[in-house]
Amino acid sequence: MTTAATATTVHLARITLNPRSRNVHNDLRDHTALHRRISALFPDQAGTSPRTAHNILYRLEREQTGARLLIQSTGIAINRNALPANYTATDIDYRELNPLLDWATPGRTIRYRIDANPLKTEFIPGRRGRRVPLTGEAALTWWERKAAHAGLTPQLILDTPQPPVLATRGDKKRARLNVTRFDGIATITDTHALRQAITTGIGQGRAYGLGLLSIAPHREQ
Repeated sequence: MTTAATATTVHLARITLNPRSRNVHNDLRDHTALHRRISALFPDQAGTSPRTAHNILYRLEREQTGARLLIQSTGIAINRNALPANYTATDIDYRELNPLLDWATPGRTIRYRIDANPLKTEFIPGRRGRRVPLTGEAALTWWERKAAHAGLTPQLILDTPQPPVLATRGDKKRARLNVTRFDGIATITDTHALRQAITTGIGQGRAYGLGLLSIAPHREQ
C-alpha cells in the first residue's frame, strides 16, 4: 500500500558534468547561475517558483574524476532537453526514490550524506540578530540536533569542510556560504520526519545546493 507521504513520486537525477563545457565552468563559478540552470529544467508555475512547486534540491559533488550534480524533485523529473549541448559527460542516471522511502522505517540503519550551512543566530540588544557560521564541535552539535528533528539518531558522523558556496544576490553583492559535509551512519526513529526532511531539505542555502539529505541502506561489511 502506498502511503500518503510517498504518493507523489520523488525523482533523482545524477549528472556527470562535462569538464570541457564552457556552460559548466560558468555555472560552477557562481551558484546563482547554477540555480538558474537547474530551475530551467522544470516548467514554469503560475505564481510559484519551480523550486517551491517541485521541492527542487541539488548537491554538487567534486571528485578527482570530475564533478557530479545530483538533482532531486517531487512530481516531475528534470527535462534533460533543456540542458545545453555537451553539458553532460555521460548519460543521465534517473531514479525514483519512493521504494527507498517506503523501506526507511524505524529501526533501519542507513548511511547518509548532506552538505549543509551550520549557523546560529546571535542577538545583540537593540539590533537585529546576526547569523554566525559554526565549525568543529559546534557544527557537530548543530547536525545532531537537525538529525534528531529529521527522525535520525546518528551513530557515526564525519564532518568535512567543503569549498564555500559563492553566489550573486539580487542586490549584486556576492554571498559566501560556509559548507560542511556530514557523512555517516544513523538509525531511523521517525519515518514521517525523515521523509519530510528528504523531500524538503534541511537548513539554509537550499537554493544554492545545500540541504539535500541522501540516504542508502547500511550493510555491515
